[in-house]
Amino acid sequence: MKPDPEVFSEPHFLDGDDDYTQVEFLVYNYWIAIINRQYELAKYSCVPGGIWYNKTDEWEEYINTNSEGEASVLIYFSKFYEPTEVFGDTAIVYTKITTHKIPFPDSCVEGGDAFEYEVEVIRGNITLGAWKLK
Repeated sequence: MKPDPEVFSEPHFLDGDDDYTQVEFLVYNYWIAIINRQYELAKYSCVPGGIWYNKTDEWEEYINTNSEGEASVLIYFSKFYEPTEVFGDTAIVYTKITTHKIPFPDSCVEGGDAFEYEVEVIRGNITLGAWKLK
């Protein structure tokens, strides 16, 4: 069952156990692991050596670099900003991630970023039929 495009900002993994549910739940859990700085757990959701496996290291560096000095970085999963697409053993999940720098007392650091990603998720022999971030 394809999700209703009018409700695409809500996670569909709350609705059932079809492919749409599984891939959105996987992507959601990946970002929860990043938010909680559990980078190895995030990598578990990925194809080893793949794009998102390596992107996990980039996020760790981004968080560490931007949390030095007079601020700490807060990251949160904003939403799925487009309907998830599933094509056989490939899916695309559209996510928006927002970051804010939280200044320490007596600091004047400000800032934040928003990132939109088209996360490709695959299912295949490498992952024994399970979905993984490519």
